[in-house]
Amino acid sequence: MASAVFASGGEKPRKIDYPEYPPAPARQSPEGAEKASIDCISCHTDTDAKTMHVNPGVQIGCADCHGGNPTVQVGAVVFPDSKLFEQTKADAHVQPTLPDSWGETSGAPERSYTLLNRESPEYVRFVNPGDLRVAAEACGACHMDLVKAAKSSLMATTAMLWGGASYNNGILPFKRYILGEAYTREGEPAAIQAPENFVMTPELQKSSVLPGLVPLPVWETVPPADNFRIFERGGRFVRSQFPEIGQPNSLEEPGKPDVRQSNRGPGTGTRISVPVLNIHKTRLNDPTTWFDGTMDNPGDFRSSGCSSCHVVYANDRDPLHSGPYAKYGHWGQTITSDPTIKDLKGEDGEPEKGHPLKHQFTSAIPTSQCMICHMHQPNMFLNSYLGYTMWDYESDAPLMWPEQQANPSPEEIRQVNDRNPEEAAIRGKWADLDFLSRVWDDVNPQAKDTQFADYHGHGWNFRAVFKRDRDGTLLDAKGAPVADDLPPAEKWKRAVHMRDIHADAGMQCTDCHFAQDNHGNGFLHGEVAAEVEIRCRDCHGTTSAKASLRTSGPAAPSGGNDLSGLLNMDGRPRFVWRAGKLYQRLVLPPHEERPVVQVRDSVTPIWVATHGSVRAKTMAKGQSMNWGSKIPKQQRAHDENMACFTCHSSWVTSCGGCHLTIQANWKSEGHHYEGGESRNFATYNPQVARDQMFQLGVHGEVKDGIIAPVRSSSALVFSSVDGNRNKIYIQQQPVSAGGYSAQAFAPHFPHTVRKTETKTCTDCHISDANDNNAIMAQLLLLGTNFVNFLGFNAWVGTEHAIQAVQVTEWDEPQAVIGSYLHRYAYPDWFENHVGNKMRLDDPSVGNMDGDPDWVKSVRGFLSRSIPGIDLYDGNYGHHSGEARCVQLRGEYLYVAEGKKGMQAFDVANIGNKAFSERIVSAPWSPLGQNVRIKSKDATCVALPTTQMLRPERNRTSIETRPEDLEQPMHAIYSYAAVTDSEEGLILVNVETLGDFEPRNNYFQRAVTWNPEGALDGATYAHFSGHILYVSASQGIAVVDLDDPLSPKLLSMIPLNQPRASMQQFRYLFAVDADGLKVIDVTRPEQPRIVPGASVPLAEANRVSVARTYAYVAAGSEGLAIIDIEKPESPKLLTKFPANGKLNDAHDGTIATTNASLFAYVADGRNGLKVLQLTSPDLNP
Repeated sequence: MASAVFASGGEKPRKIDYPEYPPAPARQSPEGAEKASIDCISCHTDTDAKTMHVNPGVQIGCADCHGGNPTVQVGAVVFPDSKLFEQTKADAHVQPTLPDSWGETSGAPERSYTLLNRESPEYVRFVNPGDLRVAAEACGACHMDLVKAAKSSLMATTAMLWGGASYNNGILPFKRYILGEAYTREGEPAAIQAPENFVMTPELQKSSVLPGLVPLPVWETVPPADNFRIFERGGRFVRSQFPEIGQPNSLEEPGKPDVRQSNRGPGTGTRISVPVLNIHKTRLNDPTTWFDGTMDNPGDFRSSGCSSCHVVYANDRDPLHSGPYAKYGHWGQTITSDPTIKDLKGEDGEPEKGHPLKHQFTSAIPTSQCMICHMHQPNMFLNSYLGYTMWDYESDAPLMWPEQQANPSPEEIRQVNDRNPEEAAIRGKWADLDFLSRVWDDVNPQAKDTQFADYHGHGWNFRAVFKRDRDGTLLDAKGAPVADDLPPAEKWKRAVHMRDIHADAGMQCTDCHFAQDNHGNGFLHGEVAAEVEIRCRDCHGTTSAKASLRTSGPAAPSGGNDLSGLLNMDGRPRFVWRAGKLYQRLVLPPHEERPVVQVRDSVTPIWVATHGSVRAKTMAKGQSMNWGSKIPKQQRAHDENMACFTCHSSWVTSCGGCHLTIQANWKSEGHHYEGGESRNFATYNPQVARDQMFQLGVHGEVKDGIIAPVRSSSALVFSSVDGNRNKIYIQQQPVSAGGYSAQAFAPHFPHTVRKTETKTCTDCHISDANDNNAIMAQLLLLGTNFVNFLGFNAWVGTEHAIQAVQVTEWDEPQAVIGSYLHRYAYPDWFENHVGNKMRLDDPSVGNMDGDPDWVKSVRGFLSRSIPGIDLYDGNYGHHSGEARCVQLRGEYLYVAEGKKGMQAFDVANIGNKAFSERIVSAPWSPLGQNVRIKSKDATCVALPTTQMLRPERNRTSIETRPEDLEQPMHAIYSYAAVTDSEEGLILVNVETLGDFEPRNNYFQRAVTWNPEGALDGATYAHFSGHILYVSASQGIAVVDLDDPLSPKLLSMIPLNQPRASMQQFRYLFAVDADGLKVIDVTRPEQPRIVPGASVPLAEANRVSVARTYAYVAAGSEGLAIIDIEKPESPKLLTKFPANGKLNDAHDGTIATTNASLFAYVADGRNGLKVLQLTSPDLNP
């Protein structure tokens, strides 16, 4: 496992011959225990729990657990600062082989990561007997089954991340994962196997049980799976190691460098898998329980192994999160009675950090201890239980960004990113640890937009989620509006913080997740849901029976574990029945009782009379609306085929994108195996995190395919900056091993159960008012075009050229230039932009804008020809035919060029400063590549998705790995649809541009189709699944491409010169010569033009629909914004001509960046306008 690019520096281990330290005994006499501590107490004269256990029946001594020599005594006249004292301590204590790495303090070092692997097991046991490398010796005599289970649990193996990342990024084809983290006693990488005598059965396979896991390979030799152009074959001059900086190869063509990452095969040079590198080096869900916490941020303090959970550290001052431990702060400082530790001071003069609160094990574990790890997406992102989600960089931005722009030095950047992987932190106030630690104290009392948590794992900030209506209005507990201009103290007191109701009741994670959920059941699993034994009904019962107090989740043993036998630390039962009611005593002292609501009690007529929503529990299928206990189970609409939390969740977090940028010139430490410093480091940059998106899907086989909430949890885009600071690819999407996009959605338990703020009927069913069309589109994962990702460049189509226009900063956060976020994150560059008259024609960027109406004047954009606009200085373009329609996917720009047909331009090097021509029609002559389709008059090109796909991977997966249960990809995803005003519809198979093979890049027509001239005059096409809507002379043709090679004309919607359309769930929104019109396409073969559902517009050119608004490029009237919350009653909200600066609007699109929504509008006279539609100051 040794790294090929390993730093030669680093501390060399001392050679120490350790005596044999025997395992701790299961039983011994009090005298034997005293002997093992006999002279330890000459220094440690007092301690919190002599045996580390509060149970007085445990008889062990110091050396039984820690090792060392308990017979060395400090004499009464030996002074603590003397050499004799230090020598005596050295004789008594086990000595490290790497003393400098451990530091001079007794507190755990910051970011130790692999230090535990490189240190001797004897010293590891001395500092933490609960470490998984040595726990079998120190804890195994009494707890061996738990030790073995803990090593196999996901908290140790992290198989869900490593396996998920390898599959979602196409690195390995196994949906039943094979990668996991484990180590030997000596810290060597280990494969971990299922329990002895294990035999895989269909039942175990269904339960996601794995036969074994192997170590993660080193990143330097793993072939790339990303179909990015730089990883293709064909390197000529690149050597198989990092290049010499500033010494270009003299044989390279000027302005056209050889950018391929190796002149040999995959897995050589830098032709490697970047996601594997990210796992090794970027702080994702690191560190696992094999390692100590990083001990560097408030909320990052814990030990390793068994002690990760059972030894409590101070991490969070919120009593709901930490219970009685909250008063001890969040800096990992001790309250021990041990005189050798309690008075230790750090460099800041404060009590030394990196210590547990006490020398004492406990099963009364607070949520704050769990949140050290579970605050990040790969670790389930359980901030939602406490009512928090990722901060968006915009809420209360004036309080979080410095007034003077921060321009940190390389040393300062490295210092911040070592403890916080988000690049934005280097410019924010929270780069200062003192500021970070006082956000709860100093920022919250002033905050107008949100409130922040007191824990800061990874150095991050987490914002609170509050009760709001669909329009975003802040509400109080009774549903009344809370004024945004109230003083913060009153405002947030009235607002409802959307914590899980169990958290409101004072319950910690361990009040629901008991011993097995936290230790594992001894089996290896690849998904989180498979390792959970508890279900809602185990404590709350069902509509027909009260709670059994027997676990019934996927990991429960046959018959379930009996919860009635659980005891709290005070010896009393955790659960108790009293007078027919169930009560639970909380895990944290003082162990208060809470009633446990029984579902059966909530479906009685008396209860329903005052709580009508509970009818849903027994509602019959169909239209009868009958309900009650008499409805047979098999006839109920919401039965056991739906998770309880589908309705009872109040909100769901959803990640709309994270940007990982790899920097070749950054050296950083590896976080796994042997560690070591090497080049390349990727920052981790959340871009869009929403809390108002509610979506449903089907759970996997481990949950029997029940319906459950779904979130986007792996929406990654990658960029890379090479050793010469060239951007060799920017914001590219990986593709999964199953051929689908890596933008993964996951069914899960949101941990946001509420009593009042739960889902209602119209969150999942069409309302009588017909005002939830967008809600339904979102619910069913059809999308609403709200969280669209536009990215670094907007793409321009003009009469004679195509062009890329930079619209965001490259640095993180990648703020839209001139936006609200830009004003606060980059105040200097913002002012430069204002001084540049708000124009984006300077490639140096750092130009920002402050127009009060948020109009950003730049150069041309997106689809549709823009008369009078050609190539401009400061941005990058390429001559073309009349670019009537453009569409970016991956590193190719598809362009409909009129008389020149359709062509895919290679834009892979758009960010690479070494290229003099950044957009090319082909990297070589048409003999070697021809991705043009000649046609008479190409007017538009449409792709069924803008996500990157690999259809051939999908076919292989289904044929060769049926156990992956991958779904067949529809055939339409292999094609691009081209409209031609004379030839009609042309379908082109475009798989070749995503198959990682540059030698077969040739386009051919697959279909040319125009039945009886139905598509004559075709100007525009829009996909909705396998239905294609084509705007033509006769109207909008509804074309069924279920069989792409045999198109069918389903219907023709008669409109007056239709220009464009976009579908949202049941409705098609179309623009024609009369304006906007609404068509009911619930049945595509029988579309219905909705009478009266129209908005007259003099010049409606294109339409883009996002959530409850339609945005129409309305020519001289600018951008028309139309309220379509009720699709059959559209209302013109406003026309925005930007004071005459937006008077020839041809096209536009909508996209989200961070917390704000933007419109990018192409104006034929004035170029591109960027409008900020929402922001914290415009929409609190």
